[in-house]
Amino acid sequence: MVRRIVTIDNDQDQSFALSDEHLQNHLLDPARPGFYRQKIWLTNSSPAIIHDLSWVDDAPEILEPLEGGSIFHIYQFPPDSIWRDNIDSRKIANYYKSVRAEHAMQVDQNLHPYLQKTQTLDLCVILKGEITLILDKDKVILQEGDTVVQRATRHAWSNHSSQACTIAISSHCAR
Repeated sequence: MVRRIVTIDNDQDQSFALSDEHLQNHLLDPARPGFYRQKIWLTNSSPAIIHDLSWVDDAPEILEPLEGGSIFHIYQFPPDSIWRDNIDSRKIANYYKSVRAEHAMQVDQNLHPYLQKTQTLDLCVILKGEITLILDKDKVILQEGDTVVQRATRHAWSNHSSQACTIAISSHCAR
């Protein structure tokens, strides 16, 4: 469970916590037991409109930000060993369909079943654990505290360890 605090200024220009809650509505992938994705926030423009929050929690699950916007998620990736032997293209396609990103799915089982490509700038921070960033020509092992600036490249996240890995990813619409 992820705790989210949303702040804003009142009419006297004093900041306060508008909300403080443990988010409950995370997205699961039935094909990867232990995987979850928690939407923290999204915007539909840049600069962001900060006074309209009514739609954020009711917005549908999406992998990529809305045109001109951004989206912030916390991901948990379970060890690949938990799900890798029980995966097929139908299950992977169902995941991408659930986040309205069928176009992002890249079929290359030699690299990774969840290989994807989005037209986004992703700012990533490894919060806990270890994970391997799979790219066409590289495999980069990342540990807690490492960061990635993902610039619309084909990639996948592969957890070869025995523990879950938690990553914060802020995705921004890119050209």
